[in-house]
Amino acid sequence: MTKTQTLEYNKDKGTISLCTYSDDGFLKSELDIIDKVTTLVFDKLYDDYNLDDGDELLIKKASKKKKKSKITL
Repeated sequence: MTKTQTLEYNKDKGTISLCTYSDDGFLKSELDIIDKVTTLVFDKLYDDYNLDDGDELLIKKASKKKKKSKITL
């Protein structure tokens, strides 16, 4: 008997879950892994940006850039 595991994000609930399904497609278990994922993301950010405890990192969504047209005469 094989099992299928998926990572599922529920935007409405704000959860990330590891779900296990049976061969016939029924959900057998659902494990909330949001804390583990958050820890991994912060560890990666601290490593990539060489941050220390107490440092602050501001993450901001880039605004849409206006397309520039290049005109050559």
